[in-house]
Amino acid sequence: MRTPVAAAASLLLAGSLVLSGCTGSSNDDEDKPTATPSTDSNKALPSTAWQDADPADVAAGGTLRLAATTLPTNFNPLQADSANSDAARILAPTTGGAIRITADGGWMVDPDYARSVEVVDKSPLKIRVALNPDAVWQGGTPITAADMTAFWKAQNGSDDDFEVISSAGYDDISGVKQGRDRFSYTVTFDEPTAEWPLYVYPRLPKNFSSSPKLFNQAFRKRAIPSNGPFLVSSIDTRKGLIVQRPNPRWWGAKPKLAGVTWNIADPGLQAEAYVDGGLDAVDLEASTYAKAKGTGVVQRAAGIEWSQVTLNGGRGALKDVAVRRAVARAINRVPIAVTTARALGGPPAPLGSLLLLPGQKGYRDSSDPIAYEPDRAEEILDDAGYAKGANGMRSKRGKPLELIMPVPKDTPTSSARAKAIAADLEQVGIRVKRRSAPTGVDFYEKIVIPLDFDLVTFQRRGSAFPITAAKPLYYPIDSPQNFTGIGPKRIGQGFDAVIRTLGDERRLTRIAKLDEWLLEEVPAVPLAVTPIVVAVRKDVVNYGAAQFEQPDWTRVGFTKKK
Repeated sequence: MRTPVAAAASLLLAGSLVLSGCTGSSNDDEDKPTATPSTDSNKALPSTAWQDADPADVAAGGTLRLAATTLPTNFNPLQADSANSDAARILAPTTGGAIRITADGGWMVDPDYARSVEVVDKSPLKIRVALNPDAVWQGGTPITAADMTAFWKAQNGSDDDFEVISSAGYDDISGVKQGRDRFSYTVTFDEPTAEWPLYVYPRLPKNFSSSPKLFNQAFRKRAIPSNGPFLVSSIDTRKGLIVQRPNPRWWGAKPKLAGVTWNIADPGLQAEAYVDGGLDAVDLEASTYAKAKGTGVVQRAAGIEWSQVTLNGGRGALKDVAVRRAVARAINRVPIAVTTARALGGPPAPLGSLLLLPGQKGYRDSSDPIAYEPDRAEEILDDAGYAKGANGMRSKRGKPLELIMPVPKDTPTSSARAKAIAADLEQVGIRVKRRSAPTGVDFYEKIVIPLDFDLVTFQRRGSAFPITAAKPLYYPIDSPQNFTGIGPKRIGQGFDAVIRTLGDERRLTRIAKLDEWLLEEVPAVPLAVTPIVVAVRKDVVNYGAAQFEQPDWTRVGFTKKK
C-alpha cells in the first residue's frame, strides 16, 4: 500500500528525486523554448572541470569559504531526518571510505582507508576488505571489523528503531565475519549485487551503530565522528556557520587548507556573497548564474540532475502503451535541453536514458523508442482509435483525449517545461490541461504520491551507482517510489538481471537492454541534463564542478603566489 509518510520519505533518497528541481530563472524570455537546433556532441562537458594542481603547487594554509542551502536538522547523513539535506556535502571533508568515486562514475580503492577490497567468491558473493590499520575515528579508536558488523546491523532494516534513510543493499548482506585480525573482514551477500562497493565499509563507530537512540538523536547539534582529514570544530545554528579544522589524528597526507567554512544561505544570497568577496566558490543555478558569472572562473561539468516527464499509465488513456508511445514521440526534447543549458551558459544535453548519464561509464543514447517523430505519433494515435476533430484535437468514441498536467505554482522552469510539452502534444491532437498545484513537499504529497495526474514533470538525480536506486522507481507497481502507475514484469526481471551481473562489460550490455525496455514501456520520458556550474576564485584548485569525482580534501587549496 502506498502511504503518504512512507512515500514522502522515499522521495528524499539520494539518487532519486530533487525537491528543488522546479526552481529556476524567472526571466520570461529564457523560459520560452527555442526553435529546434542541432546538438553538437563535440561540445559535451567534461565530467570534472576543476583546476587540477599538484600538491607541490598548492599553498599551505588559508580557509576555503563555501556555502550550503540548508542547515541539517541531523548531522548523521544516514538518518532519515537528514534525507535531502546538505549533511553529506557539508561533512565530505571530514569523512571517507574504502572506495573513492572516479571521474567516469567508476571506483578505486582509497589507500587511506583500505589496503584492498576484493571479490573472493561469487557464489555466494563474498567481499574481503583489508583495512588500513592506521585509520582511526576522531576520538582515536581504530576503525575495525566490529564497526562494520554493527553498522550493517543498524542499516539492514532488521531493527525498526534505527531510522535509516534506506536499508537497500545492506538488507542483501547475510553476514560480516572478521578475518585474521580486527583490521580485516569478509562481507557475504545473499545474492550477487553489482553495486556491492557501496555496502562494505562502516560510516560510523560501533557505539553509535549499536544504539538506536544515539544513531537517531546524537547528531542533531553535532557532527558524526570524523575519519577524514578535517573535523567539525563548531556549528553555530544562529549564524548558520559551520567551521572545520584539520583533524589532528589524521594519518594521511597533511591537508593544505587550514580550514573550511560553510555558510548557510539561500542560493541568491550565496551568489551575492560570492560576488562581494565573502565566498571562494558557489554553485550556480538558472536564477543566480547571471549575477555571479562575471566573477572569478565559471566551471561547467556534465550534470547529475535531469528533467523528465512521468506518465501515469495506471489511469485513463495512458493505460494504453500505444498512447504513451505516441506521447513520447510527440515531445521534442532538444528545445527543452537548449533552454535548460542556455540558462547556465552550457551546451544542450538531451538525455537518452532513464538509467545512466552522459559522461558516465556505459552511457549510450537509447532514445530510439522515444525519438521525436510527430508524424509517427499521429499514426500511432490513429491506429489506437483516436480520431482528429475539426478543431485538431483527438477523441475516441466521443471522449476527448485530454491529459491533466499539474504544475507547482511559482516555479518558472518547471512551468516553461510543462508549457513546451503541452504545446508539442497539442500539435498531434492531445489536449493538455495544465493546472496550478502546491509547491515543495506538498506537491509530492498531494499530487505525485497519490498519482493525481496524467503527466507530471520534475527533476531526478543520478549517481555513480544508479541501478539499485532506480529499480523502485519503476518496479514493482506498488513500490512507494513508483509514480508511473505501471510495473511490467520484464522490467523487474531486467533490473534483477543487471543488479546480479558482476562483470562490467556484460552488466553494461544488460543496462542498455533494460533502458530499451523501459523506453518501450514509457513510464517516463527523459528530457535534459542540467549542467553542474560552479563559480570559483581563480586561485582555488582541486575543487569545483564535478559530476561524480570526489575532491581529495588533502589537495584542495589555493595556488602558491609566485
